[in-house]
Amino acid sequence: MHVEEGQVLPGRALPFQGPCRWLLSFDYDETLRTNDPLHPVPPAFFELMRSWRSMGIRWGINTGRSLPYLCGELLPCSPFLPDFICTCERFAYVAQADGALSPLSGHNALCHQHNMEVRERICPGFHAQLDVLRVQCPHLEWIIADEDPLSVEAVDSATMDAIMAYLVPYIDTLEGVAAQRAGRYMRLADSRYCKGSALQVVAREWQVPSARWVMLGDGHNDLHAFRLFPQAFCAAPATAHPDVLAYLRAHGGYVSPASGVLEILRTWHEQIMTEQV
Repeated sequence: MHVEEGQVLPGRALPFQGPCRWLLSFDYDETLRTNDPLHPVPPAFFELMRSWRSMGIRWGINTGRSLPYLCGELLPCSPFLPDFICTCERFAYVAQADGALSPLSGHNALCHQHNMEVRERICPGFHAQLDVLRVQCPHLEWIIADEDPLSVEAVDSATMDAIMAYLVPYIDTLEGVAAQRAGRYMRLADSRYCKGSALQVVAREWQVPSARWVMLGDGHNDLHAFRLFPQAFCAAPATAHPDVLAYLRAHGGYVSPASGVLEILRTWHEQIMTEQV
């Protein structure tokens, strides 16, 4: 089922009554998603979200993926929709009273406008830098994404590490521009928008302070959000990028000994239950 960016999603989130007390935000690739082709999101995760509904918990996916790329995999295997989705580290979709996920159109339109302005301003210079990179480092394997001339896809995360080591001094000279990176993917974007700011827009809809956010992720775009909102419960699976693990260990975040999200969620749940006793 194909869903375009900006469209109301088919399907429904679970019914929700009363105020939202906790907001749970999940990176998708290498965090919530598994390598099981039949169950990319574990059935046990959906069971947990259903059982915790009475606690005032709403949950969502906060990803660098576009909506079509996410929904092509997520919708066929999901018994119900998330309460919110943030895509491309900027666009936001939230569940309405009937459970349908609708775009926050005003916010999303402004995101698109500002990022198109960034693209027009920096694209020629950015591509000139990439041309030099190709000459100086011909062994690095990467392409420019077809749908976004400010996005680079490397063959693996280590290659992207090397690419970023070359590009960071240039990126640092660009006013109002930030690199949003996840594993082997990187895009340049308006620095006002990121996973953290997208989640903040969602949280305002339901009046949830950042101290009651749970943010789980494994990549540099998640690290960006962790740094913006350290008062949230910030956590990563054991398989996260070393930079993410190092930051969480140094700043009181949680690093799971396991892959995936279930161990993190159970640890967080035990913590808040203990605090309430």
